[in-house]
Amino acid sequence: WRRLKQVQTDHLPPIEMENPYKEPPKKCVLCGIKVDYKNVQLLSQFVSPYTGRIYGRHLTGLCNKKQKEISKTIKRAQVLGFMPVMFKNTSFLTDPKICNVKY
Repeated sequence: WRRLKQVQTDHLPPIEMENPYKEPPKKCVLCGIKVDYKNVQLLSQFVSPYTGRIYGRHLTGLCNKKQKEISKTIKRAQVLGFMPVMFKNTSFLTDPKICNVKY
């Protein structure tokens, strides 16, 4: 009986099926969007309103490439005087949140 059962299962093709419980991959918010140092309203979404620090990847949900690009662009905007360094511009405090930061 065991031998008969093995013979029957050996001839069946394997069933390939996607995992129904697998979560869809998280997509970067800024992939496909050009980041410019003059777009202060977008850049201010990734800066803390109290300290002026740039949020990390674990908070912003950006990919590594876009996180580095955002950091460089924010620094460039601060050096050129488009963004304040120590705090977030008060006119952007009521903007909708892009990243999941609770403050």
